[in-house]
Amino acid sequence: MTTPPPIRYGLMARTVPDGDVDLRTLVPGEGPLELEIGFGRGRFLMERARAAPGSRIIGMEIKAKWAHLVEERRAREGITNAVALRADARAVLPRCGPDGCLARVFVLFPDPWWKKRHEKRKVVDETFLDHVARLLAPGGELFVESDVEDRAEGMRERIAAQGSFVIEPCEANPYGARSNREVRADEDGLPIYRVLGRKRA
Repeated sequence: MTTPPPIRYGLMARTVPDGDVDLRTLVPGEGPLELEIGFGRGRFLMERARAAPGSRIIGMEIKAKWAHLVEERRAREGITNAVALRADARAVLPRCGPDGCLARVFVLFPDPWWKKRHEKRKVVDETFLDHVARLLAPGGELFVESDVEDRAEGMRERIAAQGSFVIEPCEANPYGARSNREVRADEDGLPIYRVLGRKRA
């Protein structure tokens, strides 16, 4: 019995183009652009695309396996207002534009690392927030969720300190879609901490 060859998801996953990236070209149509950073198994991405058919949803996920499988599922289910891409958002966002092109950015349950040596891997840092603020239109929304209170509070503080956002009350998820992790947290009875930052006009 021979061992099947490994599945090379890194070669199969759809990726962000090289060079400068015009986000408006990644999903066909004319609707508002939304970006999900780290879509994982893709539940929120797919549900959001269905809940907001007039919007165009871009998903970026660093793990090639999930990027490929979610993009395959999107195509198979005939969802045309979304795309699932393999990308490290921290590396890609600096070359994305144009400024002010995004209506919403979602960062759901990021940074699943606990050890101090992983601090540098955290997504929602000052540089990341600067690029999100640049890409969001005035009035655009940055929505963050976590089931770890300290982590959510740290992200809230960094978003507020960035200076481009007004923090608005947000006790419930208002987007008609839930991530796999949010569903699991609800099933386990865990509290979910949400931060909604609106870009200043």
